[in-house]
Amino acid sequence: MIALTGPAWMVVAACCAAAAVWWLPAPPVRLQDVRAGAPRDDDWEPSGTLVIALVIAALEQGASIPAALRTVGTCCGPACANALAAVAGALERGVPWDDAWSVASALVDEPGTRGLAAVLHTLDDALRSPWLDGSAAVPRLRAAAEQLDSLERMRIERAASTLSVRLLLPMGLCFLPAFLCIAVVPTIMSFVQG
Repeated sequence: MIALTGPAWMVVAACCAAAAVWWLPAPPVRLQDVRAGAPRDDDWEPSGTLVIALVIAALEQGASIPAALRTVGTCCGPACANALAAVAGALERGVPWDDAWSVASALVDEPGTRGLAAVLHTLDDALRSPWLDGSAAVPRLRAAAEQLDSLERMRIERAASTLSVRLLLPMGLCFLPAFLCIAVVPTIMSFVQG
């Protein structure tokens, strides 16, 4: 048997790791086409702040509200794309504001799209005054995004606080036997022998 000394064992380990990486099959990489009209097979649901940030970016570039909604919809999952395209199409046809958004809410009444319904409701509230009165849309959207961020942060903090309570019992069940075996039993054994 050959004894490896110094950096020789590192070279052997590196060669073994390289061989393992070479022989392992690479996972398939699937790129998606996100152009308008391209088929999408995922059911990704974007976060509310992401949708609002994309609408803000489109509006700041000079797009109208219907064009911004349609453009943002093409970047999102199929449920979001269909809802925002329906709203944009209805607004472009001259449908009143409330009726256009009721079409979108009817499209997202399926189970599993609760978050999307909240995003559409937020967009409806934030863009109502700019559409009806001609006021600036971007400040209202930024305020809505900040409100969504604070609500999400509060939800995360609440979940984190309950996590510490739920972890207490498993941690106690793991550490108590270890503490007994490492600290208490040897101490008792040393008193018994001495």
